[in-house]
Amino acid sequence: MYIKLESSRLDYYKSEQFQKEVRTESYQGIIDSLLIDGQVDPSQIGQKVILPSSFIGGPRDMCRRYVNAMALVQKYGKPDLFLTMTCNPQWKEILDNLLPSEKSHDRPDLIARVFKAKLEELKDDIVRKKIFGDVAAYVYVIEYQKRGLPHAHWLIILAEHHKIVSPNMYDHVISAELPDSSHPLLRDYVVRHMMHGPCGEAKKSNSCMRNGECKDHYPKDFVPITCNGANSYPKYRRRDDGRSVIVQKVRLDNRDVIPHCPYLLVKFDCHMNLEVCTDIKLVKYMYKYIYKGHDKMAYNVVARNSLNKLDEIQSYQEGRYICAPEAYWRIFAFPMSEIHPAVIVIPVHLENHQPLRFGIQPSLEHILNNPLARKTMLTEFFAMNAFDPDAKRLNLLYKDFPEHFVVIGRLCAVSPLEGERYFERLLLGNVHCPTSFEDLMSFQGIKYSAFREAAVRRGLLQSDDYMDACLNEAASFEMPYSLRVLFAMLLVYGIVADPQILWDKYYPFMSEDFIQQGFIEGSEVFAKTVDAIELVLTSMDKSLVDFPIHFAFPYSFVKRKLSRDYDHERSMTVSLEDRDLVHHLNKEQRKAYTIITHNIIKKKPAVYFVDGPGGTGKTFLYRALLAYVRSRGGIALAVASSGVAASLLPGGRTAHSRFKLPVDVEDKPIGKISKQSSIAKMVIESSLIIWDEASMANRHSIEALDKMLQDLCDNKTVFGGKTVLFGGDFRQTLPIILHGTREDMIGASIVSSRIWKHVIRLRLSENMRAKEDPNFTSFLLKLGNGEVPFIFDDNIKIPHCMLITFVDTTTSLNTLIESVYPSLDAFMVDPYSLINRAILTPKNDCVGEINDLLMQRFPGEVKEYVSFNRTNDLAQQAEYEDYLGSISASGLPPHVLRLKKNCPIMLLWNINPVQGLCNGTRLICRELGENFIKAEIAAGDFKGDIVFIPRIPLEASDKLKCPIPFKRMQIPVRPCFAMTINKS
Repeated sequence: MYIKLESSRLDYYKSEQFQKEVRTESYQGIIDSLLIDGQVDPSQIGQKVILPSSFIGGPRDMCRRYVNAMALVQKYGKPDLFLTMTCNPQWKEILDNLLPSEKSHDRPDLIARVFKAKLEELKDDIVRKKIFGDVAAYVYVIEYQKRGLPHAHWLIILAEHHKIVSPNMYDHVISAELPDSSHPLLRDYVVRHMMHGPCGEAKKSNSCMRNGECKDHYPKDFVPITCNGANSYPKYRRRDDGRSVIVQKVRLDNRDVIPHCPYLLVKFDCHMNLEVCTDIKLVKYMYKYIYKGHDKMAYNVVARNSLNKLDEIQSYQEGRYICAPEAYWRIFAFPMSEIHPAVIVIPVHLENHQPLRFGIQPSLEHILNNPLARKTMLTEFFAMNAFDPDAKRLNLLYKDFPEHFVVIGRLCAVSPLEGERYFERLLLGNVHCPTSFEDLMSFQGIKYSAFREAAVRRGLLQSDDYMDACLNEAASFEMPYSLRVLFAMLLVYGIVADPQILWDKYYPFMSEDFIQQGFIEGSEVFAKTVDAIELVLTSMDKSLVDFPIHFAFPYSFVKRKLSRDYDHERSMTVSLEDRDLVHHLNKEQRKAYTIITHNIIKKKPAVYFVDGPGGTGKTFLYRALLAYVRSRGGIALAVASSGVAASLLPGGRTAHSRFKLPVDVEDKPIGKISKQSSIAKMVIESSLIIWDEASMANRHSIEALDKMLQDLCDNKTVFGGKTVLFGGDFRQTLPIILHGTREDMIGASIVSSRIWKHVIRLRLSENMRAKEDPNFTSFLLKLGNGEVPFIFDDNIKIPHCMLITFVDTTTSLNTLIESVYPSLDAFMVDPYSLINRAILTPKNDCVGEINDLLMQRFPGEVKEYVSFNRTNDLAQQAEYEDYLGSISASGLPPHVLRLKKNCPIMLLWNINPVQGLCNGTRLICRELGENFIKAEIAAGDFKGDIVFIPRIPLEASDKLKCPIPFKRMQIPVRPCFAMTINKS
């Protein structure tokens, strides 16, 4: 019966009348789903036979529901709970209504009705009775197994004050253990509904087995205490308590229990899998899983001349599997899914280009005279902003406007290929309270002729116009030196389409100071200007010769390139302060200093490793050794594994930058240094090489340096016979291996290298940094040495004196903030007064929340910088336009960057380590321009230096949080009231 009903509807959708109407009138205006499928190839555009989104269960409908669900994620955050409820054919309500000769599978109508009633009861428990707490949003989708039993997938987002945030809270909701005999009913239901398998060696033929292993990784490990997983569901408590049960002649225990909610399991007597999913980073895949659609097998035989016919209805029908309970479910008109709050798609159209539906009877004059023809959601939004005082007060974005009624708004998807309509959508997503199309195209009192131009002026699009505006703004009030640095940054990071135009326009501004110094000849001014820019570009491993710029005067790039690195090291000056460091070394530092300098004098090959916890003066020792070599006319090369550590060393560079090592280390990395280069000459003549934070370096990079030095120096001894000093602290961060285990990280460490047997270890233990708090220092040292007892696995108990008593999230966070920042007004008077304070967090997840809260409290007027996000695959842009803005990953600035004058910020990118601009550098905001910020370096050797930081395109290194490759055009900074421990 249902197949006939569905076929009848599909036949109507296939009819010529319907297809003509949809294609000619509404299809071009309602293009949401097809754009997401990326059908832009002209060879695929023939006669379209579409299946509209109003057809429940069709691909457009499922796609629309998926994008609507993602709108909830953008509004309320990631889901907290993932619940799967499966129909139990032995429910009493089903069995009591069977005839004596009937089985449950004989009554699919009963299965559908009873499951619907149970589903409504479950919804009542979750939403109205709030068994998990207040629910901010939820979605559920009904699916059917091959054997015909329905099940419901729920994704639940809890209200902020009821979030399940800790493993202890997980245990109050979820169990993954066999109950004891004091709960016989619960134990019976767990055994009946919640035991996985048997599988594995006990039953290799089980349906879960893939290539000899269980796809769900059962049996799990015993776990004494619940803990969070790494981008996975938590590791629930599964104690080795001896409890077991026989299932299919196989003994199963806690390792085979599927996570569940005991309350729901006892109440509903069915499979009720409940998981905490707050740590699942790939949110979009979770939602796509529940909206994956029907089971089916596609097969067809087509004639060659029909290959260019896009028939969505035929694709939907091919091999579709419909079971009896699903047929009854659809006949009863039960919903296949539900979403709360409701999400509506709000249209985007150009002025007077809204889609219209009309029959063939009315005249065109009648249609045009209809006052409703000119009204749409968008035009009425403009009207409300223009005339309604409440709308003006709210100052809302277009997509946020419906939230003040009863629904969540979602801008319809628009492909970048649609040109002006795409740019209009971009503006509607970022401009508050526009009053008309003209107002939307205006910025700072200027009305532009196109939406694209307005988007560029607002910094929402990347173009050479932005680079020009950035330099033009700086040229109006900044000195030539600053302009040269900014020009170099834009060349290296800005992806300038035509550098020649920018060079011709801003060369006079960049050379003004040399003219004032008395250089009259144009060639002299040119040479000085190019020299100055080359010096900046050299520090970023670039040269003007790398860019397509034609110069008015000849310039020998080759000659300067061959000598610049060598000359720079030879010209290094040593400050009086660094020369005096040798007189302030403690006993351990003095011993290491004497051993190393004696070896330098004797010119003997040696490899050292200075091992010491943070605060024991490793950097102090490095500076003393660098001063010793350089003050005697020698070359000492200082490198580090991170930009921050490199900036603390005079002449410091990152190891990858100095020795041309690849950042993504493979098994056999090769340094790209020619024997004829100035770098080779510098390395060969060096007396000492210092590599700080070598404990964080991948051993392949260190081994690559060894091979390179042997080759350059024609010496087969370790590191080519050089004196090399490594330093670091193995108690801290080891080499980062994506998805790696502890064993993988240790295997990538220098201690696992063939070089380690040649290393002479020097130890520092006296903490010079924290003498005023010896108890804390002692605790940290014991922790790093593994002497603090574990509660279980790698978990320790933190001393109570270090903790703030937890009352609730808001109260406890405020207590922490007030203890670290007692007066934010002090920043306005003296920004340096609190620059050395920060709230440290183990992960990035809560850094943004704390920074946003403190930025609101920080005095001053806020300025917003909105990023432009562009997917690497243009076909994905329409689908993920809004989702990309919600991504916050390590190394990426926020989509909406909010800054205030004098607020503390942190640089997130290695822009120019030689000048102190590296990942982790702390700065103070001094000026907030339209196209760049002016900041002051707040710590280190470059403290007090004024720098300019423009928008640059950035790509996230965290592929887990950024499964869609994309670039974000944004100023690479973020507030640093709070930061992760690794950045501190």
